[in-house]
Amino acid sequence: MSGTAASTKVWRRIGVHAREALLRSLTSVELRTILADVARTRASDETYADLIKRWREDRLLMPSLLDPREAIPVTARLWEVVPREFVGVTLSQLTSLGSGIHLGGLGQNRVVTTMRGTEVLADPAHGLALEASRRRRNGHSRVHLATHARCTHAWDQAEESAHELRFSLVSSCPDGGGLSTEADLLDLHLDYWREIIGSLVPQGRIELTVWDHTLAGLIESRGTRDDVIVVAGKDDDRRPWRNPYTTAAFRFVVQGEEPVELGDGGFVTWTQALTRNRKDRCLVSGISVDAVVPHTWGASDQ
Repeated sequence: MSGTAASTKVWRRIGVHAREALLRSLTSVELRTILADVARTRASDETYADLIKRWREDRLLMPSLLDPREAIPVTARLWEVVPREFVGVTLSQLTSLGSGIHLGGLGQNRVVTTMRGTEVLADPAHGLALEASRRRRNGHSRVHLATHARCTHAWDQAEESAHELRFSLVSSCPDGGGLSTEADLLDLHLDYWREIIGSLVPQGRIELTVWDHTLAGLIESRGTRDDVIVVAGKDDDRRPWRNPYTTAAFRFVVQGEEPVELGDGGFVTWTQALTRNRKDRCLVSGISVDAVVPHTWGASDQ
């Protein structure tokens, strides 16, 4: 077990036996039972003054500055041009405990964990990957899913809202050999995002990084790189992408003195692990609606 200096002091007060029970010995049901008792007792002890104080001070609770009426037309446009291969999914706001660590490469302190053994969705792509893996294991050959969801993250950036509306695509397919599946999926996702960036963000552009040299040559011959800025990438350079990508990745950027990143995408190995199939290929991509709104055609004219 690892922890901070502050948590170490608390563990010492609780004692070794209680620590072992909470961390490992108790079953999931037993742990949820006692945590429910803790929540019930703490909630009952809260006063109205405590409620408003927490609302004022806890950035996880603060409303976003985005007016929902500004987000609706952007979200509608995102759905209007979704390729017909994609099935729309309405995700729960919760996902499996450990999704942030195993899928997003995030420390558990960077997601919001619930007392019921789940965690609040930090990225819709994580939920879509889990659902895509479930469908693949149930016999679906090729799975393409789309969603938009409000997700919450716990990074320590006080100037930003702790939650945002994100739109995501996830594709999971069997390997066709010769990197043909990877090239097909890149075409599918990048064709969509080219249309979205072109119709919504006047100063936007797509930057593509390909770490696999064979795939780089294949997509060049297919025209996948058209209207995309290709950024050279080294095998040991994975740049600070939102998710841990392999093979190839891309991001959406608003040009300016200080470029603004709106979203990104790339190949991940999540569905290989979730389906126990090393031949599965998965491409995820997504964009922040909150980040897009200030840079749309109408907003840029103001």
